[in-house]
Amino acid sequence: MDSTIYCLVDATGHVYVKDGAASHAEVAAHFDLDAHVCEAYRFDLAARQLQVDRGKPASDRAARAYWDRHVGTPDKLMAFAAEGRLTKQVLGSLLDTDDALAYLNTCAVIEKQYTDDCAAKNDPCLEEGCAVEGEICLEPLLRAGLEYHRACGEAWTRLFADPRHRTEAWMH
Repeated sequence: MDSTIYCLVDATGHVYVKDGAASHAEVAAHFDLDAHVCEAYRFDLAARQLQVDRGKPASDRAARAYWDRHVGTPDKLMAFAAEGRLTKQVLGSLLDTDDALAYLNTCAVIEKQYTDDCAAKNDPCLEEGCAVEGEICLEPLLRAGLEYHRACGEAWTRLFADPRHRTEAWMH
C-alpha cells in the first residue's frame, strides 16, 4: 500500500500538500504551481521518513517543520487522520496485520451504513434503482467525501492509540 504523501515547497518556504495526491504534478496542478521551480518532497508514512526529491536547506527545514507539525508524533498523526486527511488503505497500512483487518472490517460497517442510508432515501443513483442491492455502493461514499474519511479516521484512532496495534515505525 502506498503511504506516500507528496509535497512541494515554493521559493518563499510555503509547503503545499494535496490530500490523496499521487504525484508532485498533481500537487502542482491543484495549487496552480510550476512543479519545476518548487522543491519536491515525499513523506512516507509507513517508514515515517521525509524523502527529498529536489531540495535546498531552507526548503528542507520548511518541509520537515510541516511534517513535524502535522504527523511528527503518533498523537499528531491521529489528529491528522481524524480530520479525514488519509484513506482507509493508508491508515490500515500503519496497523499490524490482525488489527488492519479488524479496522478494514469496521470501515466496511461504516460504508454499509452510508449505502443503507442512501437506499432508504428512495432516490437511487441509477434510473433502474440501486445497482448493488445488499452490497456497499461507492456513490454514497463519494458524496459523503470528507465525512466518510473522518469516520474511518476516527475508527482507526481508537486502535492506533494503543501502541501494541501499530507498525514498528510508529511504536513511539
